[in-house]
Amino acid sequence: MNQLERCFEGTPDVPPKLIECGVGVDAAKRHLEKAEWNLHAARKMEEGKFFDWQIVCSYYSMYHATMAALFLIGLEARSHECAISAFEVFYIDKKVPREYAAYLKNAKQLGKVYADTLSNAKTERIKASYGLGEITSAEAARVMSNAQQFLMEVKKLVYSASGSEYMKMK
Repeated sequence: MNQLERCFEGTPDVPPKLIECGVGVDAAKRHLEKAEWNLHAARKMEEGKFFDWQIVCSYYSMYHATMAALFLIGLEARSHECAISAFEVFYIDKKVPREYAAYLKNAKQLGKVYADTLSNAKTERIKASYGLGEITSAEAARVMSNAQQFLMEVKKLVYSASGSEYMKMK
């Protein structure tokens, strides 16, 4: 059983972490609002030179943007691991077993750079949260810049799905 199947089906000890919920543009927009809020918090952390928290907030901005993208294809993730896995499979790789092919219909193709920056941000968030080493302003700035680009790309997807032109939310 691969990662995607475990997320959809669960295991005897763990319930499914990827749930079919129907396409949810409104839910996607709410996740974008949360992503914007987290990016705002990252900027505040940068101002205060709390670079570890800048990374944490930047990652959570990307995570909520990922959740928004998943709601656009009718999925709700209940773990970070499954959210990231589903995002990569449906928006980047676009290769899924036949039983999950229907989700590809609404998933626009994104470049591999988005999967890479999301994965890197998660790694940096873990390091910032649990590590004891110093986090530099350059590291934090890179993660935040990637989060801004990631969020902008997902906003385009959400506004396209809602039939609206892309506009800056805040």
